[in-house]
Amino acid sequence: MRYLKQVVVLSLCLLVIPAWVFGLTYTTPSTTDGIVESDPPVLGGTTWESDELIDNDTDTDFYFTWDDTTFFFAIAGSLALHSDGAFDFFIAFDTDQIAGSGATSDGYGHVTFTGDYLPEVIYYMGGQAGWHESSEWDTAGSGSWTWRGWTNECTYGGWIENRVTEICIPDSLIQYAESLAVVAWVSTEDNSQIVGTFPHANPIGSATQEMAHFFVAKNLGPGISPVMLPVMPPIGDAVFDNEQSFEFTCTAMADITPGNCDNTTSMTFYYTTDGSTPDETDAFVVGTYDDCRPGADTSDTFYAVIPAADDALVTWIAKGTAKNGFTDWSDTTFTFTQGGTAWVGNEGSSPTTCTAWAEIYVGDGGVTSYVKFPYTKDGSDPRVSATVDTLDGTFDTQFGNNDKFFAVFIEPLDGDTVKWYAFGEDVNSNYDETDTIYFFVQGDTADILNLNCDPDSDYVLVTGEVEPPGYGAGMDFYWTLDGTDPKISGTTYMTKGFHIEDTDSTGKFGAWLAADLGNTINWYVHAYGSDNAYSDSPNQQCVAEVESRPTICNLTCVPDSAIIRASLSPRGFGSEVGFKATVDGSDPKTSGTAAEFPVDNYLREEETPGGDCGVPVAVFQVALPGSIQAGDTIKWYAYAYYREGNEYNGLFGESDTQSCVAETTLTGIDPGDVRPLVTRLNNVPNPFSGSTDIKFELSAKARVSILVYDVNGRTVDSVIECVLPVGQHSVAWNGRSETGEALPSGIYFFRFRAGSFEVNKKAILIR
Repeated sequence: MRYLKQVVVLSLCLLVIPAWVFGLTYTTPSTTDGIVESDPPVLGGTTWESDELIDNDTDTDFYFTWDDTTFFFAIAGSLALHSDGAFDFFIAFDTDQIAGSGATSDGYGHVTFTGDYLPEVIYYMGGQAGWHESSEWDTAGSGSWTWRGWTNECTYGGWIENRVTEICIPDSLIQYAESLAVVAWVSTEDNSQIVGTFPHANPIGSATQEMAHFFVAKNLGPGISPVMLPVMPPIGDAVFDNEQSFEFTCTAMADITPGNCDNTTSMTFYYTTDGSTPDETDAFVVGTYDDCRPGADTSDTFYAVIPAADDALVTWIAKGTAKNGFTDWSDTTFTFTQGGTAWVGNEGSSPTTCTAWAEIYVGDGGVTSYVKFPYTKDGSDPRVSATVDTLDGTFDTQFGNNDKFFAVFIEPLDGDTVKWYAFGEDVNSNYDETDTIYFFVQGDTADILNLNCDPDSDYVLVTGEVEPPGYGAGMDFYWTLDGTDPKISGTTYMTKGFHIEDTDSTGKFGAWLAADLGNTINWYVHAYGSDNAYSDSPNQQCVAEVESRPTICNLTCVPDSAIIRASLSPRGFGSEVGFKATVDGSDPKTSGTAAEFPVDNYLREEETPGGDCGVPVAVFQVALPGSIQAGDTIKWYAYAYYREGNEYNGLFGESDTQSCVAETTLTGIDPGDVRPLVTRLNNVPNPFSGSTDIKFELSAKARVSILVYDVNGRTVDSVIECVLPVGQHSVAWNGRSETGEALPSGIYFFRFRAGSFEVNKKAILIR
C-alpha cells in the first residue's frame, strides 16, 4: 500500500488547507474481535476509533480504516447479524479509478453499478458467520467475474448476542490499489431485498438496486481521517418546503428538492383531525405526485386529500424523500378547518373586450368542473336582479390544479354598466362563488397620455402614461427604424416598458429604444390599465440624436485557448452577451457553419475595465468547443441584449466581426462532454429567519459571485465575489442589506454565477 496525501477544501475564498495541518490520527484494530469502541472513544487503543465511523443506514454503523498492508471494515447494528437465515454483507472496490473500466453488475444478480466508478474486486460474507468469498473482474480477458474461493481468515461474523461484523482484507487482494472507490450493501440471505447501503444515498428495496455512490479514498496515507472520505457523486441534502393547505378541498401540498419528476421521490402526510400535533404514529396519507419544476435543483410537488368531516380541525406534517435518498420534514405543523367548499378566484374582466374570467380549484380540465357568470347590463345587482342573465363559462386553460373559464358578454352596448360575479363546482362537486360583485363600463379603453420621445438622453428614451394606474397597468413599446408602420411592419421591434412612477390618476412607463444616430424612429404604445382595459396609441415619430445601443467593448480573442470575450455596458441583472463564431475563416454573420452561444456566458464584473471601455462593465466569455487546429482562423462577433425585467431591455446591438489565428490544437472537445461546473446548489434552511447557507460544489476552479435581489429587482446585498477552488463550499447570508440593515420578511432571489454558469434561487425570509 502506498502512502499518499488527501486535501480538504473549505468554502473560504482562496483558502486550501492540507489535512495534516489538523493533526488527524487513527489507529487500526490489531484483531477482528467483534468490539466496536464505546463512547467516549479512547484514542490510541486497538479498537475502532470515532473518526473511522463514516456512515450509517437504518440503525447500522459502517466503519472503514487501513494501515500500510491491510484494509479494515466493520458494520455494527441490526444488519450485522450473519447467522443462517439473516443477512449477507457485500463490499465492492473500484481499484483503477478509470471511468468505464470494471463490472456493471455484481455477478449475483443483486445490484448494478453505474457512473464513473465500476468495481474490479468484490467480497461477500454470507450464511455461516466468519466465512466470506471474493471474486475478481477479468477486465482484460473475458470481461466477467473470476471466483477466488472461500476463507474465514481475519473475519468476525455478527451473531444474535453481538451484532458486529468485521473483515480485514490484505492490500495484495485488492490489486495493491493506490486509490479506491468503495461501496457496500447488506441483503437478506435469500437476496430478495437490499436492506442497507453504504454510502446510504444508494437505494434499498427489492433486488436489483443501482449503486451509483461510492466512498472515494484517493491517495491513502497516515494522518488522514477516514471520516473525511468524500462521497462521489456528491449526495447533497433534501429540502422540504412550499407547504400549503387548501381547506376547501381538505388538501395538503408541499415540495421536495432535489426531485426527479416522481422517478424515485415520495412524500407522506401525517395528520390528526382534533387539532393535536401529529407524528409518525398518527394516521397518514401517501402523497400523490402532482408536478415538477426542472432546473439546477428540480423540485417535485406532492399533495394529499386528508379524510376529514366538515368543520374538523385538521393538523398535518409531512416527510419527503428526495432523489438522493435523503429525507426532510416540514419545518412546522400546519392547521386548517375543513370547509367542504370549492374555491373560485383569480377573477377579472376587461371592459375593452366585454370579457370576464375566473378559475376554480380543484379542476379536471373542464370535464366536470365549471364556472358560470351571472350578469346585468343595466347596473343592477346580478344576485337579486330580475334582469340577470347567466353565461356558461368557456374552458380556457389549466394552471396546476386550477381550471380557468371565461365568458364574453355580447349583448351590452358601449356605455352600458355591466355588473357580474362567478360561481362554479369543482371536480368533487363542491360549490363556491366570488365574494365580490364586479362592474365595468362596456367599451372602455385605457387612456394614453403624454407620449414623449427624448432622443438624446444617453439613449433614446420614450415615455407615456396610462389611466387608471396600479397593479396590472403597463405599456408595451413598438418601433421600426426603416420608415415602415410599426403596426403592420415585419421589421417591428418590441419591448416592455419599465415603471417610472404613479400619480393619482396615471401610471408612467418608459423604454430605451435601440437605434443608430440619425435613424427615424416610428413608434407607438400598447397600454393596459389596472382595470384590464387596453388600447393602442397613434403612431409617433422622432429622430435619434445619439447612438442608442449598448456599449460592446474590449473584444478579446485568446488564441492559445480559443477563448473569445466581450464586455457590456450598461450592466446589471438580465444583461446578456451572445457570441457567433466560425473556425473555417468564413464570416459568422452570414456563414452556415457559425456556432452560436446566446446565453449563460457571464464571467465577471469590472468597475474600471480599461481598454476601450470607459464605464463599469459586465464581462462575458466563451471557450469555443469542437476541434480547432493551430493556424485556423477564428472569426467571431458579439451581440448584446437585455432580458425582460431589465430597465434597458429595449436596447440591443452587435459588434464588428473580429478575427484571430489559433495558436494551439484543441481536439476531441464537445460541448456535450463538458461536465457541469456547478454540480450541486441549494440554500438551507428555506424559509429562514436568522441566516441561510448557500451550498454549492465546483468541478473546476471558478470566479463565483452571489448577489441578492428583492422582488422588485433591486440589488440588496453582495454575498461573495472571489475565486474558489474545486470542491464543496458554503456561504451564509444573514438577511441583511449591504449596509447591515435587517431586511423585512419577504421573497428574495440569489443570482449565483460561477464562470459561465448562472442560476437564480429563491429564498423566503421570515422575521
